Amino acid sequence: MFLSFLNQTSNLKFSSNNIKSSISFLFTKNIINTQQIERNFTKYNFQSSKIQRNFSKKENSYQEATKNSEKLIASEFTDHLPILPLIKKPIFPNTVIKISITHKNLSRYFDNLSRQHTKYVGLFLTKEPYVAQSNDMQTPKSQIEIFLDSLISQKNQEKEKTKEEKENKEKEKEKVKEEKNNVKQSSEEFVINPNNRGMDGIKSYEQLHHVGVLGRILSSNLTTERGVKTNLVIISALERIRLQSTQMVNTHLEGVVGNHPFRENNYYADVAIRAYTLNIIETIHQLIARKPAYGRDLNVQFLDTNINSPNELCNLVGVLTSTRRDILQQVLEETDELKRLERTLTLLKGELEINDIQQDIDTQIQLQLENQQRRIILEDQLQFIKRELGMKTDDKKVVIGKILEIVKKKSKYLPDHAIKAIKEQLTRLETLHISSSEFNNIRNYLDWILNLPWNKFQKENLDLSLAEQILEEDHFGLKDIKKNILEFIAVGNLKKKFSGKILCLVGAPGVGKTSIGKSIARALNREFFRFSLGGLTDVMELKGFKRTYVGALPGIFIQALKKLKTSNPVIVLDEIDKMGMSYKGDPASALLEALDPEQNSEFMDHFLDIPVDLSKVLFVMTANVIDTIPRPLLDRMEILRISGYVEEEKMKIAKHYLVPRAMEETGIKDDQAEITESALRILIKDYCREEGVRNLQKQIEKIFRKVAYKIAKGRYQNEDDKNLKEAEKEGNKNAKKSNFEKIYIKDDNLTDFVGQPLFAKERIFKIPTVGVSIGLAWSHYGGSLLFIESVISENNYPNDTINEIPSKSKEENDNSDQDNEEKKKKLIIKNASNMYGSLKITGQLGNVMQESSQIAYSFAKTFLRKSEPSNDFLKVQHIHTHCPEGAIKKDGPSAGVTIVTSLMSLALDKPIKADLAMTGEITLTGKILPVGGIKEKILAARRSDIKHLIFPFENQRDWNELENYIKEGLNVHFVKNYQELFKIAFEI
Repeated sequence: MFLSFLNQTSNLKFSSNNIKSSISFLFTKNIINTQQIERNFTKYNFQSSKIQRNFSKKENSYQEATKNSEKLIASEFTDHLPILPLIKKPIFPNTVIKISITHKNLSRYFDNLSRQHTKYVGLFLTKEPYVAQSNDMQTPKSQIEIFLDSLISQKNQEKEKTKEEKENKEKEKEKVKEEKNNVKQSSEEFVINPNNRGMDGIKSYEQLHHVGVLGRILSSNLTTERGVKTNLVIISALERIRLQSTQMVNTHLEGVVGNHPFRENNYYADVAIRAYTLNIIETIHQLIARKPAYGRDLNVQFLDTNINSPNELCNLVGVLTSTRRDILQQVLEETDELKRLERTLTLLKGELEINDIQQDIDTQIQLQLENQQRRIILEDQLQFIKRELGMKTDDKKVVIGKILEIVKKKSKYLPDHAIKAIKEQLTRLETLHISSSEFNNIRNYLDWILNLPWNKFQKENLDLSLAEQILEEDHFGLKDIKKNILEFIAVGNLKKKFSGKILCLVGAPGVGKTSIGKSIARALNREFFRFSLGGLTDVMELKGFKRTYVGALPGIFIQALKKLKTSNPVIVLDEIDKMGMSYKGDPASALLEALDPEQNSEFMDHFLDIPVDLSKVLFVMTANVIDTIPRPLLDRMEILRISGYVEEEKMKIAKHYLVPRAMEETGIKDDQAEITESALRILIKDYCREEGVRNLQKQIEKIFRKVAYKIAKGRYQNEDDKNLKEAEKEGNKNAKKSNFEKIYIKDDNLTDFVGQPLFAKERIFKIPTVGVSIGLAWSHYGGSLLFIESVISENNYPNDTINEIPSKSKEENDNSDQDNEEKKKKLIIKNASNMYGSLKITGQLGNVMQESSQIAYSFAKTFLRKSEPSNDFLKVQHIHTHCPEGAIKKDGPSAGVTIVTSLMSLALDKPIKADLAMTGEITLTGKILPVGGIKEKILAARRSDIKHLIFPFENQRDWNELENYIKEGLNVHFVKNYQELFKIAFEI
């Protein structure tokens, strides 16, 4: 009915988007006179009143009684009116609301109130959108708790209910249904519970807006919702009222209210009000046209609205809109009818704009869906047409057919377990759609299996002479390493096949561990693959990811086999000593399966989930130290130590490898630059003392870069020569650009290319000094000299020993200074005989070296007492022993003999032999035990021009294994006990 009325009045367009401008336009231009406006509105009012008369015929006696009682509300029920706070939005007159009350006291109160004659309550919006009581906060229940509580409550409720209560509830429901047909009802349900909002949070007049509506309780129904007892109260909002004061009465709030005054203008006399009213009706009509849900709400819920009453029209719009609570409260409180219509029209325009935006979004989404659907349909049609014409078969069949062809070709290489896995996956593949993600995952899995080199091996080199030639071409020196590799090849030559092996190359940085791995692969004629384990903390990098992960891949070993297309490559795993451990697993433990020859024949990758044979792979590990490698993994490796290069080896490496490579990389020819042998020797001794040749390579490259700069700069300057340009213009092609001289890098101009020397002589004591001995130390980066200094502490004796000398007069002191000095010495010696000495040692020493110093101190006192019984120096003196270069950590037992010799030199007041260095572990009985790193220590001594060396007797076998050019010019003594060393050091 209401829709038909709006359709009849839709042609009355008295307003535009700007209402005030349209009204001004009407009055200033006199386009439409007032009589014409009144005639149009008279026609409209007649139609509206006709509709209202039709509805008034359907009103029953209960509605008439309700309306008659509304006129007396302001005067009869203004004192002690129960106040119900609203949280979400205000309620407008002629509206029905549903309130769920879970608070026990409030629920009981409203249930009693609904049974009384005066069933009225004041509905006022709170000023704050949320009212909370910390004491009322409760922990939310889980779904299981709610379900169990609901079952228990339902059983209890069924026992408590009686037939009379059921009949009363049915009667109340019928009354509510009758009233709903004639009174507007809001679709919103208000909930009041003790946890977050309700009357408990509102206790003062200032917390509420002072304009609300008067409501009449229509029904009160006690129910149980989700295990919670709830009072469902339905209230009909009647008219606007003003709150004057409040007070707390037990559990609820009561207040004194009065009529809310408002100025109602004459609808027919005020043209602006009529223009606003028609504009609101037109906007509602637009909303109905764009969103039919509004039309259904108007037909069902708002048939009793008087269109000729602007206030009722504003109430209708207030219920429809979903704007902010404060804006709706302003519409409710507005007393001026024209301003209220203006606010209402603004709300409707905003609702219309929101609806337009929603329609735009819906249109865009619909277009996207239509385009996707259209593309899918066209693709299906295209595939159907191609199949009908024989141009193309089903894609899934094509994919499966190609896989079957590959399986057929590789069937003789594929193991049985691989064929079984392929068949299982093909069976699954046939049941899946080609566009599904699982289809692509299975296809990727099958590609990995089929592309692995199952039982495919590269032909290996079994010729020892050829392998030896290749190793000599790639590396100079390293005889032990080459010997081990050739022995491995010899075993393969006899067996006519190679088995997998695990080699671990241990050495300082830059000695060529990785390049040795390449040479091994080249000598064996195998493919080469390198992977760095430094910083690796994820086991999945080695063992592969499960296929359930997005973007899963196999481990690095499977990737290497697929890339190299052979099952017997050489795989170099760099920096195995720098692996980490995290919550993702321990990579060192995961390597056990891959590297152990007893297990890797059936290596299980997480991605493939089928055994893969790695037993024919030659694994080469590289490490700087073996201390950080786990013991189970270390036991499966064959350790090959690379000691480093001596000066002669570095010279040959530089001349035959590094210099030609640097000249080739920089584009320098032999006739343009040359570095002399003396310059190379200085470069090695004073700039590159490390065991490897990496730093030497950098310095040589730096030299030739500077040479290239000089050559390029000389060419550029010569190109600007006028005579040269004239000669080129005349066609003289033989004209030389310059008389550019060849650049020689010598020892006198070497600093121009690489700067000042980085290292000085290590011998900080050129002349033998009392209390100073020279030791030989080994570190992860090579050998070095270790100086031990021992001195008497300054605070050796207390000051009281000197003060015991009796004082004399000034004249006596002047005459007997020499006598006093002699007496002081005697007194010091006398008091010192009753004291015990001590040893203080510094220089950032480790625990082992500190223990070794204590052993050396104890043995030195014993040895001194036996060799010179009258000398009690070490027994009574406080000695301070220091190892220079305190910023460097030092540890190990090999400095034991050096510390003993330093203490003996101080006790005997005699320096040791010049150019003498020693190493060895000392025991309390004077035995000298063998130590390691003999080659590195000898190289350190040669760098410092030390000719005399003392080693433990058992290290003689290490000396015999060294090359002759390393031993040349050295005088080495091998001793079994300290008595032999003592005679050599002090030349006794």
